[in-house]
Amino acid sequence: MSRVSLIALCLALSLVVVANVNCMRCGRSISEKLAEKAVQGAVKAATGNNVDIGAGGNVDLSGLPANMHYPGAVAKARWSMSGEGGSGTMYSFETADAVANVVNFYKTALAGWKNATTAETGDATIMVYGSADEKESVTVTVGKDKDSGKTTLGLLYTKKE
Repeated sequence: MSRVSLIALCLALSLVVVANVNCMRCGRSISEKLAEKAVQGAVKAATGNNVDIGAGGNVDLSGLPANMHYPGAVAKARWSMSGEGGSGTMYSFETADAVANVVNFYKTALAGWKNATTAETGDATIMVYGSADEKESVTVTVGKDKDSGKTTLGLLYTKKE
C-alpha cells in the first residue's frame, strides 16, 4: 500500500470515529460510507483491484450460490474483491443454530465438491472445498460467539474467470 493510500485510509478512519462520537444514528451511516470509500480507494491504488463492501441490513448475497445460503442465517457483512483473474467475496452470517448443525449443513451442501481440508478446534471448524472444475472454492468457518452465544459463519467464496 502506498504512503498516500495509507494516509487517506487513516484520515477516513479518523472521520469514522469522529462521526460516530458526534452523531450516533446519522454518524453510523456517514462513517460506514466514508470507510467504504476509503478502503475501496486504498485497495484500488495498492493492487489495481476493485473492492465492494456491504454491511448492516443491506448485505448483497446475489453472488453467493444458492446452495451455500444457510437457512435462517442473518447476513451481517460482505467484502468483495475482483481483478483480472477472478473474484473473491467474504460473507459474514449469524444464526441461533448449533455449530454442529451448520457444519453438517455445509458438508451436505458441498458434497459434490472436493474437501481440501477440514480443521477443528475447540472454538471453530474450518472447511475448504473446491469445485470439480477447480474454478470455484469456498472456505467455511463456523464458530460460537462467546458474548452473544450465537453461531458465527464466515464464507470465503472465490471464482476464477
